[in-house]
Amino acid sequence: MPATAMFSNLKSRVGGGGGGGAAQNVLDHNPITQYFEIGKVVASAGPEHVWKIHDAYRKSDGKEVSVFVFEKRSAEKLHKPKRKETVTELLRGSVRQLERFRHPKVLQVHHPIEECNDTLAFASEPVLASLANILAFQEPSQVGPPATGASQHPPPQNTPRPPHAREYHFLDIELKYGILQITEALSFLHYSGHVLHRNVCPSSILVTKKGTWKLGGLEFTERMNDVDGLEPLSCQPWTSRLPKMAQPDLDFTAPEVQTSSVCSVLSDMFSLGMVICAIFNQGRPLIQANHSSSTYLKQLELLEDQVHNLLPRVPIPLQEAAVRLLSRETRQRPTAQLLSLIKYFSDPAVQALQFLDVINMKDPTQKSHFYRNTLKEVLPYIPRKLWFQHVWPCLQQEMRTQEVLAAVLQPIIYLIQECSVEEYENIILPPFRNVFSIPKSIQATVTLLENLHIILEKTPRDDIRTEVLPMLYNAFESTTIQVQTAALVAVTNVSEYLDESSIRRMVLPKMKTVYEKNATDLKIVGNILSCIEKTLDRLERPQIIDEVLPLLWDVRLQDPDIILRVVNIYRLMLSDKKYGLSVNLMATRVMPSLLPQTVNPSLNLEQFTILFEVLQEMLDHIDRNQRNRLKLDNISLPSPERHRPLRHLYSSDNMHVPPFNIPNLRIEQRKTSSAEDMARKNSTDSGMLGGWWFGASPSSPDSNFLRVHNAFPNRRLSDNTLMTPKIRIAPSCASSPGGTPGGGLPIRRHSSIGPQERRGSTINLSPPTGGSMPNTSSSVPFLLSSSMQSIRSRRPSACLSSSQGSGLLQQLGSGMVRQLSLSGSQANGRAFPGTNVRQCPSFCYISLSLASSV
Repeated sequence: MPATAMFSNLKSRVGGGGGGGAAQNVLDHNPITQYFEIGKVVASAGPEHVWKIHDAYRKSDGKEVSVFVFEKRSAEKLHKPKRKETVTELLRGSVRQLERFRHPKVLQVHHPIEECNDTLAFASEPVLASLANILAFQEPSQVGPPATGASQHPPPQNTPRPPHAREYHFLDIELKYGILQITEALSFLHYSGHVLHRNVCPSSILVTKKGTWKLGGLEFTERMNDVDGLEPLSCQPWTSRLPKMAQPDLDFTAPEVQTSSVCSVLSDMFSLGMVICAIFNQGRPLIQANHSSSTYLKQLELLEDQVHNLLPRVPIPLQEAAVRLLSRETRQRPTAQLLSLIKYFSDPAVQALQFLDVINMKDPTQKSHFYRNTLKEVLPYIPRKLWFQHVWPCLQQEMRTQEVLAAVLQPIIYLIQECSVEEYENIILPPFRNVFSIPKSIQATVTLLENLHIILEKTPRDDIRTEVLPMLYNAFESTTIQVQTAALVAVTNVSEYLDESSIRRMVLPKMKTVYEKNATDLKIVGNILSCIEKTLDRLERPQIIDEVLPLLWDVRLQDPDIILRVVNIYRLMLSDKKYGLSVNLMATRVMPSLLPQTVNPSLNLEQFTILFEVLQEMLDHIDRNQRNRLKLDNISLPSPERHRPLRHLYSSDNMHVPPFNIPNLRIEQRKTSSAEDMARKNSTDSGMLGGWWFGASPSSPDSNFLRVHNAFPNRRLSDNTLMTPKIRIAPSCASSPGGTPGGGLPIRRHSSIGPQERRGSTINLSPPTGGSMPNTSSSVPFLLSSSMQSIRSRRPSACLSSSQGSGLLQQLGSGMVRQLSLSGSQANGRAFPGTNVRQCPSFCYISLSLASSV
């Protein structure tokens, strides 16, 4: 908060009601007003609450303090000038003692005591209230001069509590930490200062605005004679002959002081035990003597019972200590050193708060370790109330130190992340704003950049544009690789806060520069690719084509993480044409760089699957684009059914060719010599062989192939095999191809006829049509299947109705053929008069053999 705002705030407080103006008038003649701007009274402390505590600010630097003021007229009711001077001297001496015993657990004096005829005043660290104010049992409803007189009684329960009691409620960790702080303060006074406090009570304990408890009220200290302080010292018991302002609080006084007029360090421990019990007893002390020594002694006899009745309200780890502290036997009481070691105080959060109290006494290395590790780990266990009351003031102070700024940013980032927007803008942001512009160490800059997204979530837009983003852009100019990497991470995390102009003009050019200088650094390349992926949709198409794609093509694809990042960028580009990834670039630049990575042994199954899916998607884009373009060019292509076998596409079964015809050859039906056809055609009434021989259709299409066995019981299974037929050729002259001059018919396979023999053949392929025997001027071949011979030799058949037909079958069965000469005029169709060549199996030409021969 600026000093001017502080001063104006203070003036409004001073001019307000509630006695603030009167207090200022009292201090007009005190020299302390030259140094501090003093506000209204907010609390009270000391014996009988003689000190009035004012909020104040130092004029030189605006630092917040508290000013303690003692009005001398409040002691005038003592009616004796010597008593009045006694109280003034006690208070003056207590301030000197505070200046002497400087310790984190003792109230710190920021300005020595100043005095005038009317007042005493000094300045201390900012104080919220005394513990007595907060417990608010014996406090009057309004802050003012304390009442005097032995007849005073505690106020009734329905008396309204002051603002401190109504608004301030201790948490368990605050009580634990506060009790430990007072214990350590007593340990310091006993074993380092070698003095007894003698007035440990709620009005001597100050709660600062940071939430820490500080021990004050050093008006009645006694110096010890021995080192350990266990040797009793003679002391003055409480008496009504002295003013109450000049004596310790009777309700918290140890029994040996009142009964034996002796005291020791264990007397202070008894007083501490009474304070602990009052805390857990709603602010009421177990002894309420009402400024009467006789009442004190009576209630002292009941103290043990009071303690046992109160124990259920005391935390279990503290119960045994409370019983021993309030023991009338001094040797039963633990010392301050022993009390601080009990299990009740073994809490990491409490220990962290303790370290914060003495952080100014530590060196930078210790501070850095504490902020980076200890405090960051225990912050979740510290209540939010203490974050801004105790922790944040320490962190705010440390932000000014460059040596520990990087470590301090760790818990600060956590606070920013967990606090509300209002808390951030009102409490954290005002002092934190300077961090963006001040010079920082490399580690501090990196920490800030890596967590920039957490900060921007709650930072106002105006501050983002004017203060935060300039720091990000300047980070790209750094010559340190750590800062450049952190800047890339920051852009990836906060891309939503960047406008398109900044990304195009600032981020992309600087990102390319960083890549050119660190192309071999996998971490930086990975961050650059992540940055591209996040900002791709904010770039224009020309920038993507001219700057982003060449960078992607230049990246070395070896590391699986790098490969996957590049693939993800390509996948994003495939999702929309606006990115400019054309099919030409896919086919010529992108896919050639990605295809070798499909066999990269470093890829796992998931990474390979992603890579392959993107490649397949690119192929689909290319296929659709090219097919549409070719269709526009009136070029038809077969359907690209990816999974259809190519053999089927180009199989000869799918090819349509014209039929092959042999001239002068008439074939009614294609015949084979297999036994299957024989058995199928053998089921007619005209005879087993006759029906098959003349091409008659079977009576049933479901004729079983096993009928062959019934028709030919002596037939072997091997005879069912299709064999290549043999051809007998009857030459008309010795020059006929394949013929013998005047001998029998030669037998040969059709495949033995060479092409040179077929070219010169003059065979007449017309079937004989008349006469009993063929008669031709040229050689007429008689074709006979070898299977006919086997059939004839096994079963005779009378298929033909004429004798000529029977004789011919007999000749065929015996393997003998006569050669007859016919004139040229008889050669055409007179071999068998009245006989159709289609019905005569003797002259059936085997088309398969002829086709193969031709």
